[in-house]
This record gives sequence, structure tokens and C-alpha cells, in this order.
Amino acid sequence: MIAYFKKIIEGALSLLTGMGITLSYFFKKPVTVNYPKQRIPMKRFKGPIAFVTDEKNGDHKCIACNACIKTCPSRCMSLVAKKSAVDGKRVLTDFKVNYTLCSLCSLCIDVCPTDALKHDDPRYDMVSLTQKELLMDLLEPFEIAKTPLTQIPVIEDAPKPAAAAPAPGAPKA
Repeated sequence: MIAYFKKIIEGALSLLTGMGITLSYFFKKPVTVNYPKQRIPMKRFKGPIAFVTDEKNGDHKCIACNACIKTCPSRCMSLVAKKSAVDGKRVLTDFKVNYTLCSLCSLCIDVCPTDALKHDDPRYDMVSLTQKELLMDLLEPFEIAKTPLTQIPVIEDAPKPAAAAPAPGAPKA
């Protein structure tokens, strides 16, 4: 009979201990967040690569020198530059980054002579259903805003002439 009451007292003490722990956590700040609506700021995460916007004209600072392309160990960047019809200088017409390959090493940012590249806001939740969605055009925001550098007329590459077909009966080389 004493063992019976002893077990009841132990159970009651165990229950009170558990309730005390629960009440102490009830009054503390929560450690979880409601993710899509609330986000935890990441302090040391590098975001995706983006162009730095020039304060004067709202355009990018890229001069299409290819330094970022040459230094990238992942080979995740590509750019196309054409000659300007106005002054013959190189004009950036296409700049894409494949984020499925990018390791966010920052070498492209370090080597840029005009400081045209930066890490964008740390979007650590860049997700997609296909790889094609992670191939991003960095010039797209500037083309939408119709900034001055995207409006420069360029000289299109002339199509290469096709090789002349050999005359019938001519010996083949």
C-alpha cells in the first residue's frame, strides 16, 4: 500500500516538473518562424551575382572586358559584346549567369576593373523546377527600364559567305 502511494507521489512530482518546464518555454521568445511570411536575415551568406547600378544614369558599369569570364572557375558566366554603331566601342548586349554552376566564390567581383558586379540581396531560397529558370540574364532589369546603354545601336555581325560549291565533275580536294 505504501508503494502505491509512493508511485502516485512520484507521478505527481514528475507531472509538476514537466508542467514547470512547459510553462517556462511558454513565456520565452519562439525559436521558429513562419517561413514564407517571416525570414531570418542571413549574416554571412552571399547572394546571387548582379550588376551594380550607376547613380548618375541608372545603368550598369560593365565595359565587356571579359575579365570575369576568364577568371570564373565554374565557367558559369557568358557575355556577348558587339561594336557600337556610334563610336565603335564594345557594347554589352547579353550577360547570363547559370546559378546551377555558380559556387559564389566572388572571383568575378574581385577581378572586375569597374566594380560592375556585386552580390545581390542574400536570397538563400532561390528555387526552381527546371534548370532553365536558374539561367538568369543580368541585363534584363536594365532592358526593361530602357537605360541608355541598352539603347545604343550596335553593328550586327555580317553573315559569313557560304563556300562556293565545286563545279560538277571537278576533282575533290
